[in-house]
Amino acid sequence: MRIYIIASVLIILGLIAIAYQSSLPTGSWQLPYVTNLSSALLVGGLISLLFRSFQERESDKTLRRLMRIHDSVDELGLVEIVAQHQGYNFTGIIEMSDHLTIVMNDGLRWIGNNTVALRIRFGKDGLTELFTVDPDSPFVESLARKTSVSTEDLKKKIHDTWRRLEETYNDSTKQGKLKIYRLKTYPTRSIFQTEELVVETPYQTASGRINIPAFVYRRVAATDSLYEFAKHDIDAMRKEATLEKEYA
Repeated sequence: MRIYIIASVLIILGLIAIAYQSSLPTGSWQLPYVTNLSSALLVGGLISLLFRSFQERESDKTLRRLMRIHDSVDELGLVEIVAQHQGYNFTGIIEMSDHLTIVMNDGLRWIGNNTVALRIRFGKDGLTELFTVDPDSPFVESLARKTSVSTEDLKKKIHDTWRRLEETYNDSTKQGKLKIYRLKTYPTRSIFQTEELVVETPYQTASGRINIPAFVYRRVAATDSLYEFAKHDIDAMRKEATLEKEYA
């Protein structure tokens, strides 16, 4: 608003200067000064208005862009993006959810990092499902090459994951239920889903291991949300997976 007032004052002063200029005699010593002053005032006022108009258009574009981003985020249910998945604290969804589904390649490190929270979880009512790569599937050899370990070592890691999870369950008061599945295919991302949230971490295409981001989505009403996509994927993989062990 202030810039409009300033621009208006400049233009009015410029017009007053033009009016005063027309009243001066042709040979007046004031004439060139008044002419330059009126031009400067008018140009300054007009430039101020044009600049403000440009600013408003850019602000309007930015606002519309931000609103579109906000609408997309709200519709998808995106809650948080963590640059490195190690920075996400899984304790809350492990200890507080009624139904927790975990989908990973082998999961040994994750299980080891969250043993305490899992023990607490198994001491309460609830269902925990773990889906890992089938150690006897053809995919194991390719995954081993991708992660720079031997096929036998990768098989051992998967079996160690199952064993460690079983030990954690047996160390608890065994109030909850635990199911371990062998996947028919292989995961394209890690998934951790509860009745309210889903946490996904993508897998890199290149070989080796790097820090990967984590995406957190909440359950929303839209049937095409990212939460529902993950849920449908898990429902389908459960039907074709092989139940390895069940504890209740």
